[in-house]
Amino acid sequence: MSATYKSQGPARDARAGMFDHLRLQIHPEKGAPACFQCLDLGYVFEPGLTRADAGGFVLCECQKKITLCDGRPPYEYYDPARRGFVACPSKPARIRLDRLRALERKSDVPRRYRGSFLDDIQPVDKTVVEALDNAVNVIVEFGKTNGERHGLFLWGGTGCGKTLLSCAVLNEILRFYNAPVRYAKISRDILSRIRASFNPNSEFYGEGRKIEQELASVAALVIDDFGVHRESEWVNEVLYDLIDARYENNLLTILTSNESLDSFRASAGARIHSRLKEMCYETHIDAPDFRTGRLNPTL
Repeated sequence: MSATYKSQGPARDARAGMFDHLRLQIHPEKGAPACFQCLDLGYVFEPGLTRADAGGFVLCECQKKITLCDGRPPYEYYDPARRGFVACPSKPARIRLDRLRALERKSDVPRRYRGSFLDDIQPVDKTVVEALDNAVNVIVEFGKTNGERHGLFLWGGTGCGKTLLSCAVLNEILRFYNAPVRYAKISRDILSRIRASFNPNSEFYGEGRKIEQELASVAALVIDDFGVHRESEWVNEVLYDLIDARYENNLLTILTSNESLDSFRASAGARIHSRLKEMCYETHIDAPDFRTGRLNPTL
């Protein structure tokens, strides 16, 4: 089950608790929402009917009810009293939804994890509870204009839910903030593409600097499988430059690994270790393999 949070009469979906919690943390000044389906965001995530269909964000019913336009840009309708076209009441929500969909397409979040939110992670033990608490902290901190932002360093065994949680954080940031996010596997999406930029026969030829700049500047970045490549000075320099740029610009960075952060002190270099220690909440997830259905039977 993905997080749709659709209301069934007055009874809210019981799994919407984290959704409520995040909204109150992000917007403590707001009282009870006018719409319990979208919590006044104007859109909801609607899951696909099959595993091949990831689903997507759609306009909430509360916005459909007030729509006076034809549902197409520029989201205006003809008002006889004003003798001209005026903005549709649902225009702000539709513009936010258009931006959200565009950002999601560019996010590279794997299809398997699109529509996965914090509510989809069951706190089976205290390490998962701690990971969820830290995830909430970084999502709330993300919206602050002042102050230091922390990232996450999630480590644990194969299948414990590291990638699921990291992608859930990206999805929450997309949903609440409409901010650019990016998911990248360290080998496939970072190192291999930068290496390929030196090859005249590659589609990435000459784009190494562009790739590095995009990863260094995106508002929220997941680096998945950190630590699988640390065999050369070049790799360490690439990683340090990326992490240092994000550190200097106070950008949210989430890393997943099979090993603890301290294990990289010697092999990846003290500079990388020091930066990550300062910029991340380190969390060890000691949970069973969710792919067996024990951590998250919905996947």
